[in-house]
Amino acid sequence: MSWTQAGDVINLLKERLGLDETFFIVEKVWKKEIGIENIEMCGYKNGIIFAQTQSSVASYELTIRKKEIIKKLNQYFNSPKIKNIKIKIE
Repeated sequence: MSWTQAGDVINLLKERLGLDETFFIVEKVWKKEIGIENIEMCGYKNGIIFAQTQSSVASYELTIRKKEIIKKLNQYFNSPKIKNIKIKIE
């Protein structure tokens, strides 16, 4: 029986969950730049941010400002990483 190093297991889990370095940067920038209360980033994959809120007003504001927010978030990267934001009202 061979042992697997903890670091290898963690890296595999991060990869399968889509938790690479970009995810953590996007999450930090999201919290800093979004400027809309009651909207939480709940995921990021393939250039799409997944967000949720309980407020239809917050959802509407995000929808109206989506292009502006994507542009603002992409300023933190060398290339346009963020392509879209999808929001779900819970």
